[in-house]
Amino acid sequence: MTRRSSRPRDGDAADPQDAGTSTGGRWRLRNWRLRTKLLAVLLIPTLTLVTLVGLRIGADLDRAEQFAEAATRVRVDDRLAAVIHELQRERDLTVRYVAAGRQGDLPGLRDQRERVDAAIGEFDREFADARARLSDTASVGFQRSEDRLGLLTGLRYSGEHSTYPAGAVLRSYSELISGLLDVGDEAASEPTDRELTRMRLAVNALARVKDQMSVKRAIVASALATGELPANQQRALLGAEAELAAARSDYTKFATAEQQRMYDDTVIGLVVDIGNGMVESVLNRAEDGEPLAGLDAGQWDVAATYTVNLAEQVQDAVLVQLRQRTDTLAGQAREAASWDAAIVLGVLLVGGMLAAIVARSLLRPLRTLRRTALDVAEHRLPAAVEEILADPDPRPEGVRQLRGVAPVPVYSREELGEVARAFDVVHGQAVRLAGEQALLRENVNSMFVNLSRRSQQLVERQLSVLDRMEADEQDPDTLGGLFELDHLATRMRRNSENLLVLSGQDLGQGVDGAISAEEIIGAALSEVEHYQRIEIVSTPELAIRGDAVSDLVHVISELLENATEYSGNDAPVTLVSSATVAGDWRIEITDRGAGMPPAEIARVNARLAQPPEVDVEVSRRMGLYVVARLARRHQIGVRLGAAIEGGLTATIIVPAALVTDVPEQQEPPPAPPPEPEPEPAAQPEPAGELVAEHTGHLEQGEPDLPGPLYVPLNLIQPLPDPPETPSPPQVAERPSLDRSLAEHGPPRRAPVEDWDVVPAWPSEEDDPDGEFNFDGPTERMPAYEKVLSEWFGTGAHARDSEPDTVELERVQPVWPNAEQNGEEPPTLPKRVPHVDLIPSVTDTPLMDDGPIVSRAPDAVRSRMASLQNGVRRGRHQRREDVAAEGNWD
Repeated sequence: MTRRSSRPRDGDAADPQDAGTSTGGRWRLRNWRLRTKLLAVLLIPTLTLVTLVGLRIGADLDRAEQFAEAATRVRVDDRLAAVIHELQRERDLTVRYVAAGRQGDLPGLRDQRERVDAAIGEFDREFADARARLSDTASVGFQRSEDRLGLLTGLRYSGEHSTYPAGAVLRSYSELISGLLDVGDEAASEPTDRELTRMRLAVNALARVKDQMSVKRAIVASALATGELPANQQRALLGAEAELAAARSDYTKFATAEQQRMYDDTVIGLVVDIGNGMVESVLNRAEDGEPLAGLDAGQWDVAATYTVNLAEQVQDAVLVQLRQRTDTLAGQAREAASWDAAIVLGVLLVGGMLAAIVARSLLRPLRTLRRTALDVAEHRLPAAVEEILADPDPRPEGVRQLRGVAPVPVYSREELGEVARAFDVVHGQAVRLAGEQALLRENVNSMFVNLSRRSQQLVERQLSVLDRMEADEQDPDTLGGLFELDHLATRMRRNSENLLVLSGQDLGQGVDGAISAEEIIGAALSEVEHYQRIEIVSTPELAIRGDAVSDLVHVISELLENATEYSGNDAPVTLVSSATVAGDWRIEITDRGAGMPPAEIARVNARLAQPPEVDVEVSRRMGLYVVARLARRHQIGVRLGAAIEGGLTATIIVPAALVTDVPEQQEPPPAPPPEPEPEPAAQPEPAGELVAEHTGHLEQGEPDLPGPLYVPLNLIQPLPDPPETPSPPQVAERPSLDRSLAEHGPPRRAPVEDWDVVPAWPSEEDDPDGEFNFDGPTERMPAYEKVLSEWFGTGAHARDSEPDTVELERVQPVWPNAEQNGEEPPTLPKRVPHVDLIPSVTDTPLMDDGPIVSRAPDAVRSRMASLQNGVRRGRHQRREDVAAEGNWD
């Protein structure tokens, strides 16, 4: 296999040799291959594991615990054996007492019962002390023995006071004793040590031998008390003889030679022979049918008891040997575990030292590499990228020289050193790519800005052409098409502004002073194609700071456009706004479209709260991204939610920091009249605030139908001060588009009436006849007012009871009413609709009889458009006549 180069040969990473750092020899520990170090690290725990398995520390500890538990169990078994021995004596005395007709040595029986109770007490205490050290199996067995001993009270009562025969009493006691002997058999079944198990079996066999001797004693004593041996007792005696022989055979099989000799040497003698001879005599007489008279019951009791006691001595001796064996094995296991632990500890110490040496050489450079990598990833590289992106003139070719990449301080020749050098190369490439990305982003942003500004220039020119065509167009259908083109051009301009936002540019300079909420909503409506479907429910009396007006109008228009686009063609869109208790301006835009799933709403709200980076999805949802960017710029909250009646509700929260009071409208002082008689000075009104019905006052007015209800604000060009002296109306020059772009950036709106100077109102002397004032308020028929309000009106602006209401972005011109009578200096008063109409016109219907004719909306719209076109043509012609007769500058 070809060996890789120890260091990368290309890249911007610095060479450690250039820094004067020596990497040392090849065989130095820090220059070992990483694979070699890993093998060394793995070899140490492997050797330790082999040592631990060989020494079997865990097995020794387990064996020590088992032997300790066995020794404890032997002690408890010793106490239980004493209980069994005393209980066997109580059984024999009770059977003899019952066989004698419950006549005899009752005090001796009761003394034996006390000895049994004392033995049971010692067993209980020993078991209670050893319970925690016993296994679960042993604890359960001894607990059953305690429960069986609880039945002894009933047996005693039956033997002393009931009419139970001697055979029944014998069986009851024998069953109890047999259950106690089973505990020893359970202990022998637990595998601990082979020798220990053999001794346990020998002890159990010896206990059975002693029990059968006791049974023989009880049967013969009962027969001697009655003077006969019934057949059932004879069978019981023969059975006891057989079981005694079997138990003794088991003892011979499991006991050692020494233990066998101990039994043979102990259970022997004249007394034992006398007892055995009396048993044979009883059996022979019973077979011959002879009475048992002549056999001494006392002699039998002494001989049998003596034999049982001899067997007990052998049992106790074997139990002592068993206890010693368990103690010895437990001590050996503990000693072996101690030695094994000491050996393992020594091996672990040596292995730990070796592992520490090897691990140190491995972990130190790895730790250095990790620390450096984290520092680069979390601090150095982000700081370098941020510095590059913030550079107004990024140059990728100078990134390496200006921002040198410090190498990772790991200079070994093994794998970690190679990784460090590769990381240095990656670091350098990341810095270089950041510079190239910054340059690419700058170029893309510049292209966006150039394309957007060029598109805006073309759209501005298109809007100017449309304005001229709309001013002179008289055909309603053509005029409607021009209005539709005007809205499409406005949408095109908003898309160009979206490109500016994508490139990080501002939409334009803010306006001076505060703008009222109605004007802001009106400006937003003017940029929506289907503005007729939008219902303005309420608008509070407040204003917004001028620096945020352009962006806020753009946000509202984007949301309104989205609401109208994604709802039915006839479905209304509701805009409700109000001032909150905290001083914020809350705007809710509700449509009745198909809506969005909750998961998609949550996703969109997340993108509104945290605008993402520019990607392909941003281009598909440009409006959403622009709204998020503009809202975040001014801390404006925008959220989407499901509407109650279907569709979506977009909520806009304008913070209280941007909200101010509505500025008071101050009228300019009257200008000096040209004639001695004082005349009212002309007060120019903002072109963006003229209502649609008075657009004929301008040189190039905009028809009302079917254009938007609100004429947008001119958010770029400020209005000039009114002229000091009245002069005939002049056509103001449009501001140079190139100059406007250079001075103010891309315009927010290309308004129809964006004149720098608004012509002054003509005086009475300019119209000597005074019979037709084409600039005066036009009297409208109630039917026309009704249709016009239903066609263009909204909920919040159809309030006839509030004559001073200012519509969004348009202000009703004020006219003098009949109550002034010329007592005050004539100004431009505010017109109150329907105040000066003839009562018969406003209050009395024109036709009392006849059916009401219902016309289609298109027909009504055409008629109203024709009516307004006629009025406009008359005013236009009248203006030309006055201009021809007067002196126009």
